Amino acid sequence: MDRPTFATRTLYAPGHFGNSYESMGDNEFRARLTEWRDWGFNEYADWFDPANCGDPYPKPYYDLGWGLRDAKKRHFSIAQSLGLPCVAVLTPNTVFQNQCDPDVVATKSERIFGQLVCPSVPRGRDIILRNHENWFKDLADTGIKLRAIAACPYDFGGCACDKCNPWILTFAKLCREVYAIAEKHHPGVEMRMIGWWWSEEEHRLFADWADAEAPGWVKSIALHIPYSESDVAGVPLPCGCARQAFFHISYAEGAEPRDFYGHLGPIIAAERIPRTLAALQARGCTGWMAYTEGLYDDVNKRLLAGLSAGQHATADDVLRAYVRQYLDADATKTETWVGWLRRWGFPFEADIDRAAREYAELRPEPVPAGAAHWRLRQWELKLRMMQQHFAVLAAPEGSPARRAAAEAFWAEHETLTREVYGLGLQRHIFCRDFSTIKWQHEVEKKRWTLTEA
Repeated sequence: MDRPTFATRTLYAPGHFGNSYESMGDNEFRARLTEWRDWGFNEYADWFDPANCGDPYPKPYYDLGWGLRDAKKRHFSIAQSLGLPCVAVLTPNTVFQNQCDPDVVATKSERIFGQLVCPSVPRGRDIILRNHENWFKDLADTGIKLRAIAACPYDFGGCACDKCNPWILTFAKLCREVYAIAEKHHPGVEMRMIGWWWSEEEHRLFADWADAEAPGWVKSIALHIPYSESDVAGVPLPCGCARQAFFHISYAEGAEPRDFYGHLGPIIAAERIPRTLAALQARGCTGWMAYTEGLYDDVNKRLLAGLSAGQHATADDVLRAYVRQYLDADATKTETWVGWLRRWGFPFEADIDRAAREYAELRPEPVPAGAAHWRLRQWELKLRMMQQHFAVLAAPEGSPARRAAAEAFWAEHETLTREVYGLGLQRHIFCRDFSTIKWQHEVEKKRWTLTEA
């Protein structure tokens, strides 16, 4: 098979939940985004996530909503200045915290959660449309020109009330109104969809509706790739709609237990990413949107972008380039580095003593400065965290040794988040209870109640 290449290579880096993108200053963001562009990304996407935010447009005091709004505009402006077209991701009926009044609040379900209002209630629909009018106008007034808007019905989003059933069609009709507002402020803007969590039946309903009511309107759908799979489903799409993929690069190789979102430090998926790209090419996908939540997936960014842009033929070629640039200044240990990194794709199967021995031989002296330094240090801290992880598992439950290993793990984790990634208070997917590592839940529940022996 020919080397997989994709025309649309969108970096979706939402700045929220206290993650790297929310925490970065403008100079750091420009430096990282320049690298990622040069690696092969050719679009930038962001989402104004209103979780825990009040509406920033009545001009209250400068609170979280104002701060996030201004950061989004700066990041879009930086992307645009670097030649990266901008895509605004939307979850249309997700609103600001002070807008969820009892008379407009949406009906929740297993797939439907967040700060949501019902678009079938006239005042709820008015709130939704006013929010988008404010946002699209603000971006345009700032000088930002959107190439596309990409709407997602779930996570967050949705309403399970009888009037909104089936939600996918209510969502589609709402998006038509939202798109009209976007097009007014950003003439020529494309309408795209994100297929995260859509069912096969929802795809069929949406395709039938679009062909009948809005032919040619939706330019692409970034289809969901479940954690346990490496391909999108062969679901029906509207006529003329490009098949693309929503590519989750924020986890390592395995689905369960999952090494994701930086809970165990940096991640790598040198097997999953090329396997998925080959499947997407065979499926006829023309591009992807890479979902990322921070700096910890730096290697996965390089893998996905470099392979998809045709800069490298294999994952090992990508890793060699990454190692030579950031980890191995004299290029004498490149192949050993490549093998060492690759094995972290399956961290729960690691030979931790071997990993420690190899790292002691690989670690350059003196340690390089700048970007190379943080890239090296994150992997050293992953090694230390995994050493403590295995020490926790080896100790009896409830024992002082188990607690000591857990506390040592969290100390290394704190060093990684504060000194390497520069993060502050993290929320939602970054909380410890979100981890798939069972001992973290056990130890955390006891952490504040245990007394010293």
